[in-house]
Amino acid sequence: MAKTDAVRTITISQRLIIIIGFFICFPVMVIGWYWYRSSTETIEAAAIATYSRIVGQTNAYLDLYISNLENSTFPFVNHPQIQQFISRPSFTPYQYFHIAETMERELFSQTVYGRTDIVGLSVVASNNWQITDFTQAKGWIDMSVIRERNKMFLSKMDQWDNFQILGPGRVGATPVLTVARKLHNATTYRYEGLLLIDLNLEQIAHISKNASLNDINVWIADSDGQMIYHPDESRIGKPLPEATLARLGSEGSGYYRNESAGSGKGEIVIHGYSPLTGWHVAADIPLETMTGPLIRMRNIALAVGSAMLFVALAIVGGYSLTITRALTFLQKLMAKVENGDFHIRPKKIVERSDEIGSVFRSFFRMTGELDRLVREVHSSKVKEQELIIKQKESSLQAMQSHINPHFLYNSLEIINSHAIVENNWAISKMTTALAHMFRYNAGNAKHTVTLADEIAHIRSYFDIQCARFRQLHVEIAVGEEWLPRVSAVRLTLQPVVENAFVHGYRNRKPSYIGIIGEPGADAFTLRIVDKGAGMPSDTMNRYNRLFASGDGTDDIAGDKPEGQTAQTGPLTDGAGSASGGGGASGGGGHGGIGLVNVHRRIRLNFGEPFGLRIAESSPGSGTTIEIVLPLQTDNPDMKAGESDVPRHDR
Repeated sequence: MAKTDAVRTITISQRLIIIIGFFICFPVMVIGWYWYRSSTETIEAAAIATYSRIVGQTNAYLDLYISNLENSTFPFVNHPQIQQFISRPSFTPYQYFHIAETMERELFSQTVYGRTDIVGLSVVASNNWQITDFTQAKGWIDMSVIRERNKMFLSKMDQWDNFQILGPGRVGATPVLTVARKLHNATTYRYEGLLLIDLNLEQIAHISKNASLNDINVWIADSDGQMIYHPDESRIGKPLPEATLARLGSEGSGYYRNESAGSGKGEIVIHGYSPLTGWHVAADIPLETMTGPLIRMRNIALAVGSAMLFVALAIVGGYSLTITRALTFLQKLMAKVENGDFHIRPKKIVERSDEIGSVFRSFFRMTGELDRLVREVHSSKVKEQELIIKQKESSLQAMQSHINPHFLYNSLEIINSHAIVENNWAISKMTTALAHMFRYNAGNAKHTVTLADEIAHIRSYFDIQCARFRQLHVEIAVGEEWLPRVSAVRLTLQPVVENAFVHGYRNRKPSYIGIIGEPGADAFTLRIVDKGAGMPSDTMNRYNRLFASGDGTDDIAGDKPEGQTAQTGPLTDGAGSASGGGGASGGGGHGGIGLVNVHRRIRLNFGEPFGLRIAESSPGSGTTIEIVLPLQTDNPDMKAGESDVPRHDR
């Protein structure tokens, strides 16, 4: 049954969209995705194969370049001037000058002749003598730095092969690659000298650039991960990240994907290794370079497919719109009928000659007949209710005629007389207060009065309460001269005061009730203060929000603080007694409803900003409730805000 209901909730438009999506969009998306995936893999495989060959050729060219350089250094090994330079322990200045001139003329000039890739040559002997030639270098060079570097290389000579590529460095501002050839003494057969060749990177860059196309970069790193060459000169001589060096392997070739490339779009890195040089040659191929044309074709296909889908949706939507609009309109009309609105005028849709028009004509005939029947039933019900009301009014008048208020007033006067005769002034005072309260309560609770009337009424109420509770201290400081000019609603003060007794002093004897008045510019603020149990701050804030909105009695009645129960008895409109408010203790239930009703009655009579507000309250410290009432300040002899208000204590 639940499955059937779920199927029925799908509209016709939704069904059409599902059909189009499942039988058109989904197959097209699956086929397009498969085609794109297959094409991408094919292009990537072709690019990897092509660039693997290019990387291999680049490695071969670099090996050839280094091999030629190694062969060009063989004349240095057994040359007499070299042997004399590395074997003699010391030289006179003339001897040094002579042998240096001879070596530069016979060896250095022949080596660098026709070569633009050699920046400088150095021959370093173990006797700490050096011969250098950096005439090909560009810019200013600090030769002391070069000599110190050469001494450092000489100290590490025992760790190297006969021909060793030392790695990248700088001669002045020029990045160079330093290559070393060990020189042995022909007599002792010990390595006692070192030939150092500083190469600029132009030839290596030329070889690498021949393998680079568009956005594809070819770079070279040695086995230790130090960058030998890169199109970005700032990266030459810097180490590779450990993750990249680990992917290159020790002596292998292959490729890997680098998803964290700087372009943010990923790339494929194809790399190869040369055993001769110990270099890794790699090419960075951005995925966008390989799949860019394919992506453009995909976008075109998506655009064409979207256009075709839009046309299909427009055709199907136009056909279904005539049906779904009529059904949606009929659904709205039926909703109005469900809410009791039968006054529906026929629309142009009834002029349709198809089945939709026939359904609407039948619907309007049905609603017209229902409207007629409802009016007949309503008329008969109204007449029946009028008879019932008249009967109840007759019964109420008969009941009220049996109770004569004057009888009660006269009875209380007789009791008062007897109390005076018997000299029992306590009974006389309570009887007089009770008679005053009875007369005041018998008035219309909706009529507005002055605050003087309300204060007089509450004094009678306090007379009775003080007789009950001997320890009760009552303080009234309202400024008698202001009271006739403050408007109030009858029976709004007593429920708030009763609230302090019922909730503020629950399970304890009342000790203090204060009524403090303070005039303002155009309003009079009355504060009812007790020293009872108080309430938590969240409860106080909830009441104030309800007072600000003027509604929400259901929220108060249903949201009581933990450990408190709602007061029993009928809900009052603020003119009753103990159900008068969520006051000092923060009690919930009918007390909160009573306070909100008092607040509503003030708002209905005087509007904003008049009404109730809990000024302050905290557990164990009591509660202060403010009542703001309108004040007439047209008397020039009276000034708002006077502080010398007389206080009356009981």
